[in-house]
Amino acid sequence: MPPATEVRRGVIAGRRTLRQQQPRIDPHRLASRSRQSGIALMAMLTLLTLFGLYVFVGRLSATQYKLGNVETDAAILAEAAEALIGRAASDGNRPGSLPCPAPSDAGVAPLLVGNECPAYIGRLPWSTLRVGALRDSAGELLWYALSRGLRDDDSAQPINSQTPVELTLDGAPNIAAIIFSPQAPLPNQSGRPGNTVSDYLDASNSDGDSAYVSSSPSAAFNDQVLAVPRRAIFRVVNQRVLVEVGGPGLSPSQWGLRKYYADNGSFPWADSDADGYGDVGATLGYLPYNELLLAAWLSPNGWPPLIRYERLGTDSARVSVDSSTLDIVP
Repeated sequence: MPPATEVRRGVIAGRRTLRQQQPRIDPHRLASRSRQSGIALMAMLTLLTLFGLYVFVGRLSATQYKLGNVETDAAILAEAAEALIGRAASDGNRPGSLPCPAPSDAGVAPLLVGNECPAYIGRLPWSTLRVGALRDSAGELLWYALSRGLRDDDSAQPINSQTPVELTLDGAPNIAAIIFSPQAPLPNQSGRPGNTVSDYLDASNSDGDSAYVSSSPSAAFNDQVLAVPRRAIFRVVNQRVLVEVGGPGLSPSQWGLRKYYADNGSFPWADSDADGYGDVGATLGYLPYNELLLAAWLSPNGWPPLIRYERLGTDSARVSVDSSTLDIVP
């Protein structure tokens, strides 16, 4: 048996040989590889993030575009409605009446044929209304349906807040006018540009009756629709009526309650029995219109009997019609 010292020397020599045979690990190379792996991972994450942002922004932009179109169309329809209401309130002979629909994109309301509009649906008469050529987000001019009862003609009188109107939208009655944004043509609307209703308005909106519809956009329907209710028009017209009854202009007024005050030193008594004459001692009732000089257009349009009157004192009064009210002083 060899001595113990020789055995230990052999073990040590074997360990040295084993270490020499194992590959050496360069710490600098290891760090470099780690950095390269980290960079590749960061690059991949960056690409994925950018792709995700691209998809998100693309979807967001499309949504914003659609929302922008909806807002644009709503604003244009509202502007048209405001123009119609303003026109109705300012009419010289029949406040509340509206122009006939225009037959072409020139936007000029036509003359009546006999006592009727040539058509009760057509282009918005933008030129007559002096609002410019209002176009929707698809670049199309607006369309317009008018209730026959509000046509601007003597034969339509009396025109007031009780005048029957026949248009409906989705079954809702008492619609004075309807404004349409026709949007881009559907596959079956190949006649643009032109003036055929069915090439612009969809479904039952082009069938010629007085019942109109609205709906969410689809492959078969994309009309954007805004109704102008009778109450929206006469809410403004009523105020003009009350001002006229009170007596407009500087005192003394040429007509109305303020002229009565100027001539008599007090406001009249109220009409308590609806005969148009004041009843002594009555402070609440109807307007004593037979004792007043009124604007020429009020009586032919049936306004005086509709007006409620309250004598607040010798030098103050209140008139109202529907939900509109105005206090009168000399």
